[in-house]
Amino acid sequence: MRKIIITLLMISFLIPMSMNTAGASLVSDRKYRAEQRQENKQNLRQIKDLFKVHDRFANEHDLKNLEILYADNFVNNDGFNKEVYFKSVETTWESCKDITYTTKIKNITINGDYADVEVEETASGTIIDQIFDQPPIAGEIHSKSQGFYHLVKINDKWYIKGETALTDESSLLYGDARFMNIELLAPGQVSAGETYSVLLKVDADKDTYIIGSIDHDPVTYPTNTPKNELRALNTSQMLERYIKANTDNINEYAMASIAISKMKKFNSEHLRVYMTGLACVMKRVNVIPKNNFIKLENEE
Repeated sequence: MRKIIITLLMISFLIPMSMNTAGASLVSDRKYRAEQRQENKQNLRQIKDLFKVHDRFANEHDLKNLEILYADNFVNNDGFNKEVYFKSVETTWESCKDITYTTKIKNITINGDYADVEVEETASGTIIDQIFDQPPIAGEIHSKSQGFYHLVKINDKWYIKGETALTDESSLLYGDARFMNIELLAPGQVSAGETYSVLLKVDADKDTYIIGSIDHDPVTYPTNTPKNELRALNTSQMLERYIKANTDNINEYAMASIAISKMKKFNSEHLRVYMTGLACVMKRVNVIPKNNFIKLENEE
């Protein structure tokens, strides 16, 4: 009985102390949460400002200032470090002098001095090219991608430390191809060495004759131009090919090239065939390397 009374007395003695400690803790917690909310708002504002400046430098083709926004140890999920990445950007700007970019931020996740920014990006421009012995012609470039930028905070300033591209679809269109619905269907992700299907679909009228090819190109720098035989699309204006993903642990692009021709009848015996358009369409296929360190134990 005395033990119970002593226990009760000890509890009654501890209660006010606990209440005082809890009261102090509540004040401290509220202050901490308020400071965290303020810091989070500041970080969000800085990150959004970073991408506004990023778009401005990209659209001005200001390579020098754009590079400053990236950490020295930057690397993307294609394995491009900062030097190679900006070499590829410079090459793009040399080929397409009026390319413009837009970035839409979909979500920002902050974890201390690190942040992940989910974005949707689009790009468009024109390119002047010489095809065969014909006069120079203008082509349209269109690109749409989704992915993440990975940020790091150094000395109270945010820098882009990495990039993960989830999807990326690009097209280069000449002539009549600009007004056609051209669709390339391919998986967004495959395993290294896996065989996958790539399907090309073109919406064209019955008087249009289309030949095309499908191939894949690992993401390297400088890029390689796949060479594949052109084949006539069937009556449904579709072309399909099965491709084996590379085993070099490199992401790749499924690619299709098409040439568009029209036929004009002069009389009952003669037809004239003339080219009216060209197109190259690409779709990113992320290749997952084989993990040789996964082992399943036999339960038996």
